[in-house]
Amino acid sequence: MIIQGNKLNKNFGGDPLFNELSITINQGAKIGLVGANGSGKSTLLKILAGEEGVDGGTVSRQKGIRISQLVQIQMDSVLTVEAYLLKNFTEIDNVAQRMRHFETELANPQADFDSLLEKYGRLQQTYEELGGYTLGDRITTTLKGLGLGDKADVCVNQLSGGQRLRLELAKVLLTEADCLFLDEPTNHLDLAGIEWLENYLKNTKQSYVLISHDREFLNRTVNQIFEIEEGKLIDYPGNYERFIELKKARIAEIQKNFELQQKEILRLKKQIRQFRQWGHEGDNEDFFRKAKELERRLAKIEIIKAPTEHKNKLADVKTTKKVSKEILTVKDLALFGGEELLFSDANFTIFRGERVALKGANGSGKSTLIKAILNELAADEGSVKLAASVKVGYLPQILPTKDSSETLLSYTQEFIGEEEKTRRKLAQFGFYATDVFKRVKNLSGGEQLRLALLEILQKEINFLIMDEPTNHLDIATREEIEEILLNYPGTLLLVSHDRFFLKKICRQELRIADGTLTKFENYAT
Repeated sequence: MIIQGNKLNKNFGGDPLFNELSITINQGAKIGLVGANGSGKSTLLKILAGEEGVDGGTVSRQKGIRISQLVQIQMDSVLTVEAYLLKNFTEIDNVAQRMRHFETELANPQADFDSLLEKYGRLQQTYEELGGYTLGDRITTTLKGLGLGDKADVCVNQLSGGQRLRLELAKVLLTEADCLFLDEPTNHLDLAGIEWLENYLKNTKQSYVLISHDREFLNRTVNQIFEIEEGKLIDYPGNYERFIELKKARIAEIQKNFELQQKEILRLKKQIRQFRQWGHEGDNEDFFRKAKELERRLAKIEIIKAPTEHKNKLADVKTTKKVSKEILTVKDLALFGGEELLFSDANFTIFRGERVALKGANGSGKSTLIKAILNELAADEGSVKLAASVKVGYLPQILPTKDSSETLLSYTQEFIGEEEKTRRKLAQFGFYATDVFKRVKNLSGGEQLRLALLEILQKEINFLIMDEPTNHLDIATREEIEEILLNYPGTLLLVSHDRFFLKKICRQELRIADGTLTKFENYAT
């Protein structure tokens, strides 16, 4: 055990967040921490790192343990990227300065060479043990892996927000900590960066806890899942897919036990009523005594709470009935991004009903291709042709802000119609009960996306294009979007870094790599 939280209690605004939650992190642990938004995942890591207190319980850490924590904060600095990273290695820097001092002394002909060389040798050994000789290479490798290889001499305050967050990840990985706390480490990484990070984590001897909405990333990097549920921590062995299996089995077992207990409670209550009735009818105290015994037995039963019902009403999504077999035809297409050629000689066809993943590194031309399909950008060479019967629906990466004070119900009634039908449709898109009275402008990012999907799919479009639909959504919301798209009968073109999402939805793949755009008839997992 290197870190342990025992019976932790934490309140926010008088409401309990954790209720006697206990957690143990062992040496070499590879843990994924999951739970609904607001369940306290980030707060728990801060508590375990000693950055936040608790209202009850204790946190124990192994003596001398070094914890390095990634938080989604953009730092500002006038230092270059390399200098910013180097400043975190003060011990190495101090030894290096002392070595330079002795190097200067050794240049003096009058110096005591034997004494100086002995001291210098000891410093060299210390410098090597601290990793000083390999630090430069480690920084270069890490920056390259995270897509910052050409930014070493750039000032930090000249980086974009996403680049600064990647720099913070680099800083955490370079720190020789015993345990890493990584909160959404794949944010702003392209697929190459995610795969590099996966490889790093697979090979490190450090313990780590990951918070991530990227289920495929969790699949490949953890062998234990901790889920925060109703203020408690539930431990599941295995990766994310194994967690899903075990959780389903656990819920089924709870449901079975709940139903058996309810039957037993009903049986006891029936017996109690029967004994009391017999007692009154026969004026027999023995029946009253038996009734009281059963009441005491009933009172001692620890009630099993029914598992939360999984609402799974698939959206009834319609498309225009008449549509050509060939939805999109691309011939000899070349596109530029500014002065740079993105790809050329692209030839492919998307057919009716296909579910296509559009993949490529950041800046490879995915968004440019979408603009060409939407006729917002002319082809530099070749042609992009949509069939006349195609009705396109497009959801961009950044949704237009809806600043409406209307309730969700009244807003959607405007394009759906009568109230009962509108409520049914809202329920199919994950809006239940009092959800329909939320103000449109106050909806969360995931709710905004579901509303945008609901709205666009009422237009009976037959070709849906979505650019990064799952960005910043929690796992539960991603699964809701997946259910909607799985029930969509039209043609799909999806851009996403969420490999789990693409693997579940898509059957074909468009891949941009090395200046070429190629279609594969089978999606590569």
